[in-house]
Amino acid sequence: MSTLLEVRGLNTVYRTPAETVRAVDGVDLTVERGEILGVVGESGSGKTTLVMSLMRLIKPPGRILKGGEMLLDGEDLFRLPRSEMPARRGQDLALIPQSAMHALNPVIPVDRQIAEGISVHQGVGRKAAMRTARERLREVGILPERHNAYPHELSGGMRQRCIIAMAIANEPKLVIADEPVSGLDVVVQARILRLISELKESRGLSMILVSHDLPTVAKICDRIMVMYAGRIVETGKARAVLDKPLHPYTRALVEAIPQMRGPRQPLQPIPGDPPDLHNLPPGCNFRPRCPAAFVDCKMVDPSLEEAERGRKAACLLYHKENRK
Repeated sequence: MSTLLEVRGLNTVYRTPAETVRAVDGVDLTVERGEILGVVGESGSGKTTLVMSLMRLIKPPGRILKGGEMLLDGEDLFRLPRSEMPARRGQDLALIPQSAMHALNPVIPVDRQIAEGISVHQGVGRKAAMRTARERLREVGILPERHNAYPHELSGGMRQRCIIAMAIANEPKLVIADEPVSGLDVVVQARILRLISELKESRGLSMILVSHDLPTVAKICDRIMVMYAGRIVETGKARAVLDKPLHPYTRALVEAIPQMRGPRQPLQPIPGDPPDLHNLPPGCNFRPRCPAAFVDCKMVDPSLEEAERGRKAACLLYHKENRK
């Protein structure tokens, strides 16, 4: 595989007259061609702000700070004039948002909505665009008799399939999915995840999938990136991260998941509350909630370093001087 996306030094802040809050703090990431990268973390960890930053959809008082890079096929999209970005969205980048019902226009049939995007980005006529739109709907499992339905006439799972069809309509280089199965029942979730896996195989789909649900990302993601307080605290192959989490925060997330097999054990909730970005603790941001914290954690803000081959963790336990 070769690198499709490389992000370096991404910083996104929200400014008010009183203070500046850093919601995404120095994030670096890569996505290989044909790879699904999972981004996980609690609510408030910066996942959605990261997604909106990559799409360049941050609105005031939010702002992406200068100095970062977002190289898609070698082109830095952060350097493009803002006026050029609408043409890139849908063509180079596509977003699957959290709520399909809110993303779809309630008074336009779904095939026409998809066709409009195809016509704009590909410059084809109405008939050709509609033909392609219906091909995409069939590809995601929507029967022909439902192609001209309005959003309210479709189930939640069918609406989500329509959003996926809209995302892949113009064959973008990268699809970004923000909680794509949130609010759906478990059976429909499984079907949507299976669809995403099938599209990855059939189209070589490259994707960033954002979720707070570790079992979801474990099923279809190749790699995982764990976020806490706007930073990456652990990265690695999905199975390796979930089977042997290195960072205490990742370990706590895994231990908070109910286990369907093996002996019954009480759930281990993460103590305390997610950090207040207005008032972060000194040293490691996770220290107040961390069972493995020691004296240096209060004074040193750990950087993301290689802990094992192909694995990185932002924890003093894995800094060179503390490795055993």
